[in-house]
Amino acid sequence: MLKQLLKYEFKATRNIYGALYLTLALLSVVLGVSFRQQNTLAENTSFWQLEVVLMIVYLSVIFAIAVLCFVSTVQRFYKNLLGREGYLMHTLPVTENQLILSKLITSMVWVLCSGLVGIVCITAMIAIGVFDPETFGMADWDSWKLLWETLYEELNGRFWEVMLWTILINLARLADLILCVYAACMIAHQFQKHMMIAGILAFISLNVVENQLDKLLGTNDVNMFVNVTYRVVDVDVTGVSYGVTPMQSMTAALGSGTGYLFCFAVTLAFAVGWFFLTRWLMKNKLNIE
Repeated sequence: MLKQLLKYEFKATRNIYGALYLTLALLSVVLGVSFRQQNTLAENTSFWQLEVVLMIVYLSVIFAIAVLCFVSTVQRFYKNLLGREGYLMHTLPVTENQLILSKLITSMVWVLCSGLVGIVCITAMIAIGVFDPETFGMADWDSWKLLWETLYEELNGRFWEVMLWTILINLARLADLILCVYAACMIAHQFQKHMMIAGILAFISLNVVENQLDKLLGTNDVNMFVNVTYRVVDVDVTGVSYGVTPMQSMTAALGSGTGYLFCFAVTLAFAVGWFFLTRWLMKNKLNIE
């Protein structure tokens, strides 16, 4: 049944995302071509004005995609499960787990697709506008190879390990953020007369709690895997003392791989916590009028 829910979700959201992706791709090509014509039309005022307009539209489309990812995440969850459509959705032979997972997976896929489309379109625009087809084949690929080899050596041969953990941790953080939004929506649902204000306050409160725990554990320290001797300030009743977070202690004692695992586990634990909070509220406190 989860497969059917996912099919329904993608069908309901694909048109608007597809239209924005196509618009961004077309604008990337047009802007790339205009960049290539800058030298020949440098004195043409109309050309410059058109290029400025195109760039504004291009940035607007990118901003629209970013906003759509957030709005769609909230709207599809609230409207489909807590609004009028919820009467139908909650009568289907599916569990709360399947309902939440279908929304989560769909939102994550669209966010990842949006990021990938953005990278590809910007790269294509630069490639069309900057690279010369006659000299592209003569590019100094040895310099690129040297750059990657240097990066690989800087990571002491752990390049692929770092890349893998980076991907896993960021996927966990994305799921954590989306599930935090869902939990805030369910909390706001308990306050029918002030849902928007309650939702915003709930989301901020949940994030404050998570950020404070992240700081205590040290999992928000971006320098962790570069310098494990970095120390944070702990304030107690006797004044200011310097200590090492659990994340730093674990990384220093057992290696960076263990540190990555700890960071991933903590992030995943938060995501699971928001998931079960959402599920419990949906199962026990759902009130569709």
